[in-house]
Amino acid sequence: MTCPPLSAEIDLAVKVKPPRGEVRQAAHAGVLLVSAGGVTGVLNLLFNVVVARRGGAANFGAISSLFTLVTAVGIVATGFQYGIARQAAVSSRVARELVRPAISSVLPGAGGALLLSALSWPLSVFLRLPSQAPIYFIVAVAVVSVFAAAVSGLLIGFQRFRVIAALGVGAALLRLGLGFLVGRGPTAVTISLAVSLIGLVASFVAGLLFLTVGAHAARPRIALPKASDSEGGTGSAGLLGAVIAGTLWTAWGLPVLFARHILHPSAAGDFAATQLLAGALIWGTAPIVTAFFPTIARLRTRRAFVYGELATLALALIGAALLTAVGPVVVQHLYGSSFLASRQVLAVLTISATATACVTFAAWAAMAGKAHVGHVLIALLTALGTELAWDLLSAHTPTTLAAAPAISLLIGSATFFAVTRRCAVAATVALPTEAAALSQSALRGEP
Repeated sequence: MTCPPLSAEIDLAVKVKPPRGEVRQAAHAGVLLVSAGGVTGVLNLLFNVVVARRGGAANFGAISSLFTLVTAVGIVATGFQYGIARQAAVSSRVARELVRPAISSVLPGAGGALLLSALSWPLSVFLRLPSQAPIYFIVAVAVVSVFAAAVSGLLIGFQRFRVIAALGVGAALLRLGLGFLVGRGPTAVTISLAVSLIGLVASFVAGLLFLTVGAHAARPRIALPKASDSEGGTGSAGLLGAVIAGTLWTAWGLPVLFARHILHPSAAGDFAATQLLAGALIWGTAPIVTAFFPTIARLRTRRAFVYGELATLALALIGAALLTAVGPVVVQHLYGSSFLASRQVLAVLTISATATACVTFAAWAAMAGKAHVGHVLIALLTALGTELAWDLLSAHTPTTLAAAPAISLLIGSATFFAVTRRCAVAATVALPTEAAALSQSALRGEP
């Protein structure tokens, strides 16, 4: 493992006093997006309730595991989204001029998504699915998600938060409306995935039309010199972001997959419903990342990071307390009397969700400011390896499965601080040595 170059560490340590107005604007955007995200979350929850009531507990266990895969695909696509968002945030070009490069930059990701079709048989066997058809819908969702990431990334980078909120709520409304067409029994698995695909395509098309036809497309951006100096291609940034996003969501989604594989089908359905409810904390705090990302990319200031991280933690803790108090009743009344939610399992899941939300904001903030991104990746891979070992060796009950993300991310965070501290000490030691070498060169008359 190598530490970042000394010059990069020195540059990141320089404090720049940010314009308070832009940080305040990010906070206001956070309120808007969290509110819209709350509406979207309720609509998506109602969609899952419709599917659960029509499909039953046993079938909902399969549906939830597939929704976890669909969500994982969408989260991986956010890696490309934020890579493009950073490019747009620091660029002085107009939005219309960036559409074609953004779409082109995600083509390799879309091609890679097609490779998921090779996993159709193993996944269908592992999840005990009646056929491979649902996996092919996941492949289609994966491809569209990657292209949609290019559009949403531009909207984030250009701080079009009202459009982002409208598209999210609109897609959720369309998904819920079509959700009433979901049949009963095993057919609910395939139809629910098809409905999700339709909502995603509609959101992508609407966003693309806004970027290419909207009145704002001809208006240039003002790029900050410091941010513009670090402007680069979106390909490598998007790939790195995809790995970070995929690792984060895998850490959260693994318990549902292992629950489907280890527990009784009905117990797996109960766990899936409970985990979906706890996941609302992650979705509820995700808009804060969206709101602060372009500000962190443009200003590269600790102020925006601290405000965003504290807002994420506060919102997650409030939500965790509420869900633990009323969650079991909500699950039983919404999903049906056949579903049982343990308060203990829900409490542990909310702790894991809070940890996931805070780590998610920190990871994307590091990518926005180009600070310690490699260390973040090392820490997340360590956490994922720890969780896999935990699930395979120790997680044989719903409670132990629920605790896996929190424990693994705690170990990953400790790894991050250890690696970062090691590099900081190395940089501190190297500074006097470098200065002494320069002094000796000056005394000898060397350039």
